[in-house]
Amino acid sequence: MLFSRIAIGIAMLTVVQTGAGRALADGEGSLRIPHEIKGTEIIDKRGSLIPSDILLTNHRGEKIDLSSYFQEGNEKPVILTLGYYQCPMLCNLVLNGLLESLKTMSLKVGKDFRMISVSINPKETADLAKNKRTNYLKAVSLGDDADWDFYVGEESEVRRLADAIGFQYKYHERSKEYVHSAGIFVLSPNGTLSRTLYGINYQASDVKMSLIDAGNHKIGSLLDRVILSCFHYNPDSHQYGVYVFGIMRLGGLLTVLVLSVMLFLYWRSEKRLTAS
Repeated sequence: MLFSRIAIGIAMLTVVQTGAGRALADGEGSLRIPHEIKGTEIIDKRGSLIPSDILLTNHRGEKIDLSSYFQEGNEKPVILTLGYYQCPMLCNLVLNGLLESLKTMSLKVGKDFRMISVSINPKETADLAKNKRTNYLKAVSLGDDADWDFYVGEESEVRRLADAIGFQYKYHERSKEYVHSAGIFVLSPNGTLSRTLYGINYQASDVKMSLIDAGNHKIGSLLDRVILSCFHYNPDSHQYGVYVFGIMRLGGLLTVLVLSVMLFLYWRSEKRLTAS
């Protein structure tokens, strides 16, 4: 069983780090995808709307309808993670990678966005979710009132959520563990999947831009929104890159601003000379 766990872990990390799960086909010798992880890739389903009637149980043992996060008038985007709380490796790497981004990002949980973590293991309990949440809130110096909820739920409900965002997973009988890929999901305030960030390391700038993008530019500072206008999301690399026309547009705005300041200063000096 130990060997099986190690083999699956190595295989999954290989998929995460190299993208082999999306790029390689069967029959490529030593690079053939192990059958244990077939059908566990993350599918890019940007633009899909998650079912709002999904019912889950939070870390307090309360039944919560996901529609509560995406009601009309809400302007906060949501970061969603799927995994399970007793995962021996990959799920922890995903959450740890996200925590590192949160520590250096100017946008803050609760103030600018909300977070949801959902277990894919129907046998896990609300108490387990509560303990996991407590540990992670301490890691980022957040109190119990932080807007980061941990959930468990029935398999049918969690499957509906996972299918909607393209998170494929399956149970591995021999190791008694779940096989899945690594990534986080950014949802717009109305529950539309805006971005999927793959892997276990997330640049704070990418997470921040994804949130501002998902929030329809209603969060973040004016400077953040201006900077975002100079970047576009590359669906192939799953990262933000410099947008040439955005840079040109920003350059034009700066030129107009500089000229306006110069004209104002010139007008003021002329006015002083006339007055004297």
